[in-house]
Order: sequence, then C-alpha cells, then structure tokens
Amino acid sequence: MKPLDAPQRVLSFGGNPPLSLPLRYFLSAPLFAALAAALLAWQGEAALLTRWSPLTLAITHLMVLGCLSMTMIGALLQMLPVVAGIEVPRAHPVGAVVHVCLCAGTLALAAAFWQGSPPLFRIAMALLLAGLMLFVGACTVAMWQYHLPGSGAVVAGIRLALASLVLTMILGGMLASAFAWPGMVRLAAQRLTDLHAMWGMLGWVGLLVIAIAFQVVPMFMLTEPYPKFLTGAYATWMFVLLVAASLSSAWTGPGATLHMACLVLLAVGYALFGAVTLYLLARRKRPRADPTTLHWRTAMASLLAALVVWLWPAATPSNAMPLAVGVLLIAGFGLSAICGMLYKIIPFLTWYHLQEARGVSGRKPPNINQIIPERHAQWQYGAHLAGLLLLLGACYQPALVRPGAVLLCTACIGLWLNLGRAVSQHIIFVPAQS
Repeated sequence: MKPLDAPQRVLSFGGNPPLSLPLRYFLSAPLFAALAAALLAWQGEAALLTRWSPLTLAITHLMVLGCLSMTMIGALLQMLPVVAGIEVPRAHPVGAVVHVCLCAGTLALAAAFWQGSPPLFRIAMALLLAGLMLFVGACTVAMWQYHLPGSGAVVAGIRLALASLVLTMILGGMLASAFAWPGMVRLAAQRLTDLHAMWGMLGWVGLLVIAIAFQVVPMFMLTEPYPKFLTGAYATWMFVLLVAASLSSAWTGPGATLHMACLVLLAVGYALFGAVTLYLLARRKRPRADPTTLHWRTAMASLLAALVVWLWPAATPSNAMPLAVGVLLIAGFGLSAICGMLYKIIPFLTWYHLQEARGVSGRKPPNINQIIPERHAQWQYGAHLAGLLLLLGACYQPALVRPGAVLLCTACIGLWLNLGRAVSQHIIFVPAQS
C-alpha cells in the first residue's frame, strides 16, 4: 500500500460551517454523560450486578450514543471541510435532523431498556437508524470529493470509522429487533452483543479517535507528527483485524486459536497507538501539562489498561472483567479523549469566529487561552479522574459506585459549564456588530 502523507497543520476555512452546527452536538454530549452518571448514582450497586442488566445497558447507551457518538458526529461535520476540504452536502439541515434523531433516539433506547418496552424499542430503532443512515449517507457522498494534500491519513481513518459505524448499526439493529418484536427473532445474542460492542468501541470510536488524533494532537498540543508507520496503512490493518476477529468469533478448535491471535494483534495495534501518543505528549514543546494534555494522557493510559484487562481475564473475577473493560474504554478512553478535544476545538472555533467578526465590530477577541480559564478546566479534570478511578474500583468493590458516579456527573456538568462559557463569549461579542 502506498504510504499516506503525514497530516499537515495548515487548515482550510473556505468551507467552514456555521458555529451552531458543531456546537449543538458538543453541548449536548456532556449532558447525556451527566444523565448517565446521575442514573448510575441513583441506582448504585444494582447497575454493577452484570453487564446484561437492562439498567447497565441503558447507562451504556446513554454514554456511547448520547455522549461519544454525539461528539464524534459533531467533530466530523466540523473537521471534514476544514481539515480535508471536503464539503458535506446540505450540512446544516442534515446536521440538525441527525442531532434531533440522535437525541430523541438515545433517550427512547435508554427508556426502552429501563422499562423493557417493545414499542419504545421500535421508536428508538426508527429514530436512530434514520438519523445515523442520513449522516453516513451525507458523509459517503462527501467522501467522493477531492481532499486536500496532507489529509490522506485523516480521511482514510474517517472512512474506516464510518464503515465501522455501519456495521455497528447493523448489529445493533439486529439486537434491538429481538427486543422490539419478542419471540419473532432468534439470535445468538451474546456473540452479536460482543461484536456490536467491539465494532462500536474499537471500530467506530477507536478508529475515529485515531484519525482525529493524527490532526489534533500535533496541531493543538504542539507535538511532533505521528510516525509514518501509524499514518500509513495502520488504520486499514486494524480494520482488517476487526473483520477477521468477527468472522472467526464462532470458530472452534484451530479456528478459536486464530480468533485469539486476531484479538491479540488488535490489542497490540491499539496499544501501539496509545504508547506512541503518550511518547509524543511526553516530548511536546510545552513540558507543562495543561488539562487537555492530562485528559489525553488519561485516555491513552485507560486504553492500555483496558487492553490488559481484556486479554488477561484470569486476573479479574468473571463479572468484574467486562465491567472494568467498559469503564476503561467508555469513561476512561472515550470520554477523556472527548474532553481533551473539546477543550481545544471549542475555544479555537470561538476565537476564529470572533476574529472574523472583528472587522465589523472593531473589538479585539479574547486570547484563546482566556476563553476557558485553565483553573476551571483543571478542577473539572480532577473530578473526572477521581470519578473514573472510583468507578473502576467499584467493578471490584461495588460500594464505591455512588461516590464515583457523583464525581463523574459533577465533572460532566463542569465540562458543560466550561464549554458554555466559551459559547457565551461568542453570544456576547457578536451582537456588538450591530
């Protein structure tokens, strides 16, 4: 395969979407995460009895759909035109419809798990599949366009992440249909659930975080670019291993050995990305760790820890292992990476739009670092880390679940308030143009 160019730090703002498009996603995500954490704090130890508990599934989907996927979709609608010069067709109306479907569908799905209601599962399926299919369709059309030089690694990773999202949707739709029409559909539920989780977290979320990191980490955290062995065919090989692991998941005998080999190679591949990112962050041009850097370090450390727990189940009680992997991947890896991205992306976008308005108003916008004061982001990170550690401990000592959930809920509300402060700068500044 031909190596792809390393991502460039030069951005193209010719097709920059209006600020309201990504902000609706970015401001919704922390609220869904806070809702999930509040539900966990309310229910306490009952949510950690088993990964198959309806309550656990409701909380998981509030986090993965309402927070992680919400942020990822908003980031793609913002990044494709700016990083790759790719214009998503009718981005504003598409973004508005997808946002409504994702919000309403996620709430309906969580309620369906909570209540065990087949009609709610049908409503959730209709909303989520319609919204996500519209988003994937718009992005697929956009991907046929020429992309800017230097964006090849990012675009390749995004394409594979979108393909992973489609597979996640298919598997999720199959599982939801068994709840929506009880007794009519017979499925190998455990195997499909494992594949659904693998494609959702390692494919859709994992490959997209990797693609975004190729651009965001060097640009915003002032590190060296990622090495060519990662920005080349790396994402493609990770996708191929996911396919191989899926196809071999039901094999027995020698086939089971091949399946385990695929899982080990997947773990090694993602561990390589995590280790390289930690190395780049350790050698960044600004040695002092700001909250963004701390969030990214936490994300990578959580990814490495999750891979260890996943491949070394003998060291963990059977019930605690999948819960610990879920906490590390969702709250540790996914949510931490999102916090790190948002603390850079939103102040930058706010500053850029204020800079554009300066010609009309004559007012100088605040410095990027002043849009969200660092001390506010520092305490939010502290609450996030404490909540994450307590929830990880709660997988082994369930009594820790309520204080951990309360801290994580506090951190999510703090993130929303900090992002809201950035948005208020734009609201206050722009009216002065008149």
